[in-house]
Amino acid sequence: MQNLLLSIYKFPTKIHNLFSLPFYFTFLLLFLFSAQQISAQVQINMRLQTGLPLEDFAQKNESMAFGIGGMFLVPLKDKSIVSLGLDLGYMVYGIKSDDYIDNNGYNYTLKTNNNIFESFAMVRFKPRWEKSFIYPYVDGLIGGRYIYTRTTEEEDGVDIDSFIEQDGFSFAYGGAGGVLVSLSENIKLDIRAVYTQGSRTKYLTKNSIYPDPTFPDEFIYDVKNTRTDMLSLQAGITFVF
Repeated sequence: MQNLLLSIYKFPTKIHNLFSLPFYFTFLLLFLFSAQQISAQVQINMRLQTGLPLEDFAQKNESMAFGIGGMFLVPLKDKSIVSLGLDLGYMVYGIKSDDYIDNNGYNYTLKTNNNIFESFAMVRFKPRWEKSFIYPYVDGLIGGRYIYTRTTEEEDGVDIDSFIEQDGFSFAYGGAGGVLVSLSENIKLDIRAVYTQGSRTKYLTKNSIYPDPTFPDEFIYDVKNTRTDMLSLQAGITFVF
């Protein structure tokens, strides 16, 4: 119960840290150019994405990440090649479920999810090709990742407790490149690759939690502490309004 209360107490602070930099950066820029936004084309994207750990992150983390994401983009002015926006993503990079017997002979199951929630302020450069159905672009991103591990305890298929085992925030920045393929005037297929460098933080992986051989009711936590560089491959649909 103490771990659960501590996790609930820390969660708003972590979310604030994650959102504050990209949100306020994006809000300020959009506000400065708000007078020019009336006739601009807003873009909203929804996508599937994978995350491939790189360098030290790959050596310590054996799992790829899978998840969903989206973005909101507004051109600086009508027909501008520069757009500003906010990019969000959620991925799971390891799920594990194990059955145990406690000292009183009761069976219980521990389900562990390792999660990444990321948020970036972004700027996009996309040339205007009036008569083309393929539109390449490049992005610059700055923001961060909230990496956390949540464990749920079950008895007879019923959740009896849920708590965050480990969490950490990683500042991240990088770039992306992709293409928009026109499916209609207002709907585009969006294929994108994103490379980001992430600062050092602590996290758990799929096999980081295991029973203590000396005390069966206790667990050992193998906490990692590395940089969090990633390559993300994404595919989705962009709607232009």
